[in-house]
Amino acid sequence: MISVLHVDDERGLLEAVKLSLEDTGACIVDTAESAELAIEMFRSCPYDAIISDYAMSGTNGIDLLRQVRTEFGDIPFILYTIIPREDVLIEAINYGVTFYLQKGTEQGLQTVELVHVIDQAVTRRIAEQALKESESRYRTIIENIIDVYYRTDSEGTLVYISPSVLSILGYDSLEEVLGRKNGEFWKLPSERDILMDLLKEKKEIRDYEVTLLTRTGDDIQVAVSLRICVNEKGEFDGVEGIFRDISVRKKIEYELRAKNLELEEINRELSGTLEELTLTQTELAERNKELLSREASQKRSAAALKRANKQLNLLSSITRHDILNQITALNGYLTLIRDEIRDGEATKYLDKLELVAGTIETQIAFTRVYQDLGSQDPQWLDVKNLIPHATLSGLTLIESNLNEIKIFADPIAGKVFENLFDNTIRHGGKVSRIEITAREQSGHLIITWEDNGIGIPTPEKELIFNRGYGKNTGLGLFLVREILSITGISIREIGIEQKGAIFEISIPKGGYQMEKTNVDA
Repeated sequence: MISVLHVDDERGLLEAVKLSLEDTGACIVDTAESAELAIEMFRSCPYDAIISDYAMSGTNGIDLLRQVRTEFGDIPFILYTIIPREDVLIEAINYGVTFYLQKGTEQGLQTVELVHVIDQAVTRRIAEQALKESESRYRTIIENIIDVYYRTDSEGTLVYISPSVLSILGYDSLEEVLGRKNGEFWKLPSERDILMDLLKEKKEIRDYEVTLLTRTGDDIQVAVSLRICVNEKGEFDGVEGIFRDISVRKKIEYELRAKNLELEEINRELSGTLEELTLTQTELAERNKELLSREASQKRSAAALKRANKQLNLLSSITRHDILNQITALNGYLTLIRDEIRDGEATKYLDKLELVAGTIETQIAFTRVYQDLGSQDPQWLDVKNLIPHATLSGLTLIESNLNEIKIFADPIAGKVFENLFDNTIRHGGKVSRIEITAREQSGHLIITWEDNGIGIPTPEKELIFNRGYGKNTGLGLFLVREILSITGISIREIGIEQKGAIFEISIPKGGYQMEKTNVDA
């Protein structure tokens, strides 16, 4: 049901309207006998809509409307008054009143009209918010996608292309690309003609490999997925597609093929037969020389295998990158489909698809981060260089006593503070201050990360470090503890709920270096 705050200095009218509206089953109504009380109530418990009289003792309805718009934005505001003055109506409109409704004598009709007006205002606001969120999600996906998304009109002119094209093709600005014919970027126009003929036949093509030209005229190999767009009349209206740079992958594939040929040649050199074991002593002596030569070949083979494994690890990294690109594209298409589909049953399946895609993306991201964990020897790292220095509006980052402090930790220890920063921003509520300090205590170095957010409930202080626990990936704080534990560093959360989170990182003796003047004992 819709939550409504009714403001009027006539208590009897408040009770009558409350009973009438709640009797319809459409609204839950709270009342306030002054504008000042209404503001306090709204601050503690936001409502879906406000109904207010104009003429009230103290602050009038227009002043209340102005304060609501300043403090709470576009909350539906209905001015419900017996005063029919045109100047009041004009002033209310100027300050953004949602509806202006004059009090009448027929309570039943007034109730029906009020319910209709409230429902219409709240429904319209919800729809506008949903549209803004949808547009924001779509814009974020397109502008941050690693692959290049583009759209042409029916003449082949580029009407939109995502910013990622600048780094891939080497341009400085989108203005250098937009408005040009798509064919200008192809190395072989005939290759594009073949693709377009195939597209007209199949309507949609995935992972078609082509060669484009960079700004400097160099070749770059890409894989393109595209489909035909039509207008309302079903006529051809251009092409929409995504392409990604596969030049590195193609280079690795070529090198792997060369290595495979080399290995096949080595295997042929190593092949022998049982008959060779029956050779005479002289022949065995000669064969011994050959075996020594083949031993050298085996060493070369082992070295080649090692290089090949290194290339395979690199290919694995690139394949993971390609999978993440596909997941990003999949999420983008799911968002577009969701905007087009209104069927409730289909929406449930879209929810499941988005959940599956998110799970895959989380697991891939986990393997990427965890792959490097512990794979390199610990190093002495400057703490100040590990702190993220992101700039966010309204957020102050305070660092105290961190100069000339080094800790012995895994090389990816920077992710510890990145994850703490991300945890603060995502889950800390309205955080305006983060303070990072260091001190010596009982033979340990204590680094404290403290914010002024909503804090962490006592029952969750240990759970937050478990893998899979939390509202996002469930991996951030789990990885923080895992990274630190490699060199015997521990972390715990000791803040007070509603007063802010405090993470204490304890580095044992021998695991840190510092100048005594920089850290308070």
